[in-house]
Amino acid sequence: MLVINKITELLMREKQEDAAEVAAAVITYCFCSGGMLVINKIAVSHTPSPALVTLCQFASCTVLVYGGKLTGLLRTDDFEWRKVKYFLIYVLSFSIGTWTNIKVLQDANVETVIVFRSCTPLAVCIFDHFIYRRAVPSARSCAALLLITAGAVAYIACDREFRVKGVRAYFWASVWWAVLVFQLTYGKFLVTGIPLRSLWTPVLYTNSLSILPTLLVGVASGEFTRARLEAIELSPVGGSWLLLSCLVGIGISWSGFWCQSLITATAYTVVGVTNKMLTVTVNVLIWDKHASPYGIASLLLCLIGGSLYQQAPLRDALSEEERVGLRESSLESSRNRAASKLLRQSSGDSSYGAAPASDEEDV
Repeated sequence: MLVINKITELLMREKQEDAAEVAAAVITYCFCSGGMLVINKIAVSHTPSPALVTLCQFASCTVLVYGGKLTGLLRTDDFEWRKVKYFLIYVLSFSIGTWTNIKVLQDANVETVIVFRSCTPLAVCIFDHFIYRRAVPSARSCAALLLITAGAVAYIACDREFRVKGVRAYFWASVWWAVLVFQLTYGKFLVTGIPLRSLWTPVLYTNSLSILPTLLVGVASGEFTRARLEAIELSPVGGSWLLLSCLVGIGISWSGFWCQSLITATAYTVVGVTNKMLTVTVNVLIWDKHASPYGIASLLLCLIGGSLYQQAPLRDALSEEERVGLRESSLESSRNRAASKLLRQSSGDSSYGAAPASDEEDV
């Protein structure tokens, strides 16, 4: 009975540790994502070349991670074709998405980007249903999605960029939104369906493989011509913001994959929506191109809807026997891990580390 109680205790501790890891991943990602939008906005105002800013971010991340691999500080996989091939399509969308995001920030305010970001759960939940076998959203979740849509429509109706430029003001935002939906759906597979040594592997793959597409995009858009590059005057302040955007880019890349590995695609999307509240607060305080009070209220309606959304459970495509089998298999696996850990601790095996004194006394 004492052994059973100990196994139960270890299982509860494992669940608490998992919950703590999810919380840490979400907080880290929210901090990086919320700050990145504003930092990119400022960086591209000092360095008016979205492709160049994006290229600097990819290159700096690649150098840091690969340097860490060579020195033994970071554990990553080698460039193996059987793994790299899955990242090629994602890398293309990753490059286009990052570049178009900065392109949007040149022509629109930050809130415009946030509203488009807030509408991504509408599409991701559909892909979750067909690809990841999730059920149709509940009544509460449908209401939350309607709130998001209503807030987005209300914001667009009062946005000064829309009144002045019409639909053209949202061309790049629409392209970025479509690419983002694909990234959020496909990214879940990359971190859960492929065996990787660590989360630094997808960070290394995506950033290093994105350098060439970014160069091609920059050349095609005319941003890397001699005249355009010579016209850029990088001041110490501009260089500081560019460096900061590179550092935060590394953080958002790693924390994003960390978060995706722990929660569902839709949940990850909703996290990305709700964390924008930090961006709104900072933007209102320091930026002179924020939305009107009515626009901010519409944005808050989007964020409230995103916070009310609940991820759908697995749909009924699984038979009752399959669901019972999965539950029993998961429970048995957890019990086996806990029993093995308990036996190792009681026998003095140090491969799991020293057990707390209170645990030794209970045994």
